[in-house]
Amino acid sequence: MKLFRFLWWLLVESTFRCSKENSRRNTPLTSKDHVSKHQLIVMGKIALYGLMTFLGSSLSLLIGISVYMFTAMSFAYSLMNSSALVLCLSLLAIFIDLGIVPKIEGRGQKKRKLKYDPIKYARISVVMTAYNDEASVAEAVIEFKNQPGVEEVVVVDNNSLDDTATRAREAGAKAVTEKKQGYGFACMRALREAKYDPIVLVESDMTYAGYDVKKLIAYLENADMVVGTRSTQELLDQDTQLNWFLNWGNFFIAKLLQLKYWGKIRLTDVGCTYRAIRRDALSKIINQLKEGGMIFSPEMIMVALKNNLKVIEIPVSFRRRWGRSKGAGRSNWAAFKIGLKMLLLILTL
Repeated sequence: MKLFRFLWWLLVESTFRCSKENSRRNTPLTSKDHVSKHQLIVMGKIALYGLMTFLGSSLSLLIGISVYMFTAMSFAYSLMNSSALVLCLSLLAIFIDLGIVPKIEGRGQKKRKLKYDPIKYARISVVMTAYNDEASVAEAVIEFKNQPGVEEVVVVDNNSLDDTATRAREAGAKAVTEKKQGYGFACMRALREAKYDPIVLVESDMTYAGYDVKKLIAYLENADMVVGTRSTQELLDQDTQLNWFLNWGNFFIAKLLQLKYWGKIRLTDVGCTYRAIRRDALSKIINQLKEGGMIFSPEMIMVALKNNLKVIEIPVSFRRRWGRSKGAGRSNWAAFKIGLKMLLLILTL
């Protein structure tokens, strides 16, 4: 019963947090502004906690069945019963959150409209993060500078120990140094350094292709931010750092994030740096970005969704990395630890 009470508390706590967050909003909801910044955001969060509870209770049920088959202990029987009850309640919570709540909230509201805001004369800022990338940064700068519409390439050197900044300047980029160590700090500095509109964020390790810039900008006509996904196998080199563990782990975390913001986004990859954003959209979220480490990418997506920006995910090419990976690609253990941090972020942000 203690397990049951704990898991049920998680569901109640998620509802309380959502209600508390909504109570901080000053303007009351009306049918006219249901898609504005004052929209209720309960839908999806309960389902997210319900899914986590379902997975935990399923594991508990399997353990109880296994123990009972071999020992017939009364403890195992109680574990089976309580796990089955929690499992059913979690499924009910998911059904109510995703099946019934949207219909209730949707009554009298306007239907979601398709965004279409063409970018006729795009002057693109390409901003890159770099850390000990002297072997690749010059090639990356040249490749992106040669793309149509690119007005500038900015490289943010995150305290490299080699000649990354020098190679970037020699290739024609503006190079600046971000003293705060961390992938997220480098990304935030890069976004702040951009002068033009729209802005493309990418890494300087040659894993991403310059020719995909036009693809990102094309979809930006229908969105505020376009993020890449490396989940399309036909667009991956055979010897990339994305092994089966990274692929499936990334996909799992992405679907949890999608569940939290149910109906707002379709997501398959939370670790892809490659993205494009409109300047006016960036101005709405840049001061809300806080994560300085490796979980900056999902944080930026979540902050954008919380501010009711339209985010679209599209497939991008992904190539073999030049040099050594400093993030999740280092090892499966490093990827696992980053994944746990992403999971905690999704549950708490």
